[in-house]
Amino acid sequence: MTTLRWLKLAGLRMAASLGLTSWALHSRWRQERLLILCYHGISLEDEHEWNPSLYVAPALFRQRMDALHRMGCAVLGLGEALERLYSGRLPKKAVAITFDDGSYDFYRSAHPILREYGFPATVYLTTYYASYNRPVFDVVLSYLLWKGRNQALEWPELLERAAWLDKRGRRAVQLRIRSRAQREGLSAKDKDGLLESLAGKLGVDYQGLCNKRMLHLMTLEEARELAEEGVDIQLHTHRHRLWRQRDLFTQEIEDNRRSISTISGKPLVHFCYPCGLHWPEVAEFLGACGIESATTCQPGLADRRTNRFFLPRFLDSSNVTVAEFMAWVSGLASFLPQRGNGPNESERSEYASAED
Repeated sequence: MTTLRWLKLAGLRMAASLGLTSWALHSRWRQERLLILCYHGISLEDEHEWNPSLYVAPALFRQRMDALHRMGCAVLGLGEALERLYSGRLPKKAVAITFDDGSYDFYRSAHPILREYGFPATVYLTTYYASYNRPVFDVVLSYLLWKGRNQALEWPELLERAAWLDKRGRRAVQLRIRSRAQREGLSAKDKDGLLESLAGKLGVDYQGLCNKRMLHLMTLEEARELAEEGVDIQLHTHRHRLWRQRDLFTQEIEDNRRSISTISGKPLVHFCYPCGLHWPEVAEFLGACGIESATTCQPGLADRRTNRFFLPRFLDSSNVTVAEFMAWVSGLASFLPQRGNGPNESERSEYASAED
């Protein structure tokens, strides 16, 4: 833990003990602001140990939802929350809950917990791997190398020499495999075969992983089932990537919209940037596609002056302490210096799971 983080946590604990967190939660200032929570994955097994910045264990997620309930938060659907935000009609302690990607673990683990509390949620669904329902290549590649950590990987067809899979070695092998897949234009099926070969060399049960649907997206049929139960399924691109060329950008959105429109009759007007990546002119692109809001991975609370196409969110994760979570719900944490809480550079490459 860095000195700055230690000081920040100490300050938040002190603020809570002095009643400042509670004061902020009930303040007029907080009532004029919306906290949009962001989640990526709820572990089916050990994903939160592999990537604690993006995954939380089911028990921790339940604790977070229970905290929102005990604090008396008004958990709103995203569309309603934004309409109330910009019309100045937010209830006290307003929160919206969003999930990126549409992983199977949302269907399996998160939705049942949300249903217990009666909390609505928006799932930003990327649809390529929802149709081709196999493990997401870049994500599983990283996970398999982590599962095989601290051993030597011998793969003469791919590696000139054996690679020791410490953190640095795993990263190098990951880049080598991704580069080969891209250079050779491997199909999704070919990539899946590559993952199976890697798992065999590392002694990891790939078929067992697939049977458990780990690091899969939910299927379109599963997404339809959730939509029928009231889950808001919204846009996140088809191939989990954005283009700077306007025609390719538009095609990506329309492919995504076309897939989701088969499962949900709700307007598809809310969008989430893959990996939080965006640039200034993207707002014009989104508006031309009929999109009304877009969320980032920049930490903060939204107010009536916030640009609808660059809405801040707080990314909750296994690395977030109880004090930090409570401070974000109250809004107090937004007064502290912030760094973007989206994926770092290595995580961005892991989650840029584009397919041709």
